[in-house]
Amino acid sequence: MKFINILLQLNIPYKTEGHHHCRPGWVQIDCPFCGKDSHKWHLGYSLEEHYLNCWRCGSHPLIGTLMELTGYSYIMCKRILKDIEKPTRIKKERPKGKLVIPKGVMEMTGVHRRYLRERGFNPSEIEKLWKVQGIYIASRLSWRLFIPIFYHGKIVSWTTRSISNRGKVTRYISAGIKEESMFHKFLLYGEDFVQQSIIITEGPLDAWKIGPGAAATLGVGYTLEQLIRIARYSKRAICFDNSNPAQKRAQNLCNDLSVFPGKTYNVTLDSKDPGEATAKEIEKLREFLK
Repeated sequence: MKFINILLQLNIPYKTEGHHHCRPGWVQIDCPFCGKDSHKWHLGYSLEEHYLNCWRCGSHPLIGTLMELTGYSYIMCKRILKDIEKPTRIKKERPKGKLVIPKGVMEMTGVHRRYLRERGFNPSEIEKLWKVQGIYIASRLSWRLFIPIFYHGKIVSWTTRSISNRGKVTRYISAGIKEESMFHKFLLYGEDFVQQSIIITEGPLDAWKIGPGAAATLGVGYTLEQLIRIARYSKRAICFDNSNPAQKRAQNLCNDLSVFPGKTYNVTLDSKDPGEATAKEIEKLREFLK
């Protein structure tokens, strides 16, 4: 039985296209752990690798997730999944879109630079090293930092960070599948600057605060492709927020990396996250990269 057929039989809504969280080879559903009935489709099922991963809260076991979705017992869910069809390996598709820079992107001035200074950054350094620009008034991306994502020196995708403090605003909005030449969740933001050792953060601003050598997963969840990229470095540190949910995700990532050669460290800060870390904490993190 195919996974999609199970969802249909159990009346569980899903998407395979038409939403920015959808990508080839995946089936998206609402995550019962962090976004039940939200219609944000954060939780993805890999048709190739037969596992679940949430954009927000990371990986989850199939049986436990089905229990959360349905309220059925462990034995019942195990029985439902027992005969699930595991398809033969399929050729991994890359996004067929081309890079599209959103309208309204221009040099940072005024409010964007003030936002960065208030967060403890030097706007000129961020602009020069990370090539960050600003967006003023646009249909869906007004008042944001435009953050290009590079792969071997070439812009292949992008994300944006809101600088507004009005109400509930989506902090990060990234390129859709038809707006990027490489899927951003197959990459590590900032990896072009990484050498022998790597420090993994959740967001770009955390990577900026640590500096070259830090790379971001572009969200709290990570993909198999990102895991493999991180594993290529023999010395790696995971530096997520110090909240309990974030530390749980960090430990999951450390566990997934433990099967690969090299050493993985879970670094916890006294500050809330790397973006708010003190100069002393950043200095210690930088020592790790030497």
